Amino acid sequence: MAAICSFFKAILGICETKPLSPDLWSVEGGKVVVKLSQKPDAIAKGGAAYLQGKGLKEPLLIVHTDDDKYLVFTNRCTHAKRKIDPVAGEAKLRCCSVNHSKFDYEGKPLSGPAKEPLKRHQVEVSQGNLILTV
Repeated sequence: MAAICSFFKAILGICETKPLSPDLWSVEGGKVVVKLSQKPDAIAKGGAAYLQGKGLKEPLLIVHTDDDKYLVFTNRCTHAKRKIDPVAGEAKLRCCSVNHSKFDYEGKPLSGPAKEPLKRHQVEVSQGNLILTV
């Protein structure tokens, strides 16, 4: 049953990653401020969240790695333009389409039809918050 559910999610491009609560982030002059100081566990280690709306030109994916780093990517596969999910237990990202292109944490394509890398954005931690350059 789980395999059937996963298959239909892939056909529809439905990812497992959930949006970050809108009250935890804002867009300020070409930067996105994620207020992790308000809720430090908002993005669990090994997990991710996406940002969309509020004037962002493109949706973003924030990955909190197992080694406690934050990585930010444009949340669109370079092949199918579908959203991206982290792969549990691996330092990889995967497109939510049927083709499941995979990328490393640098954004480089590893498998599947995608040939172009994901766009990765600069991120810094300041006063317990994430500052993303978009």
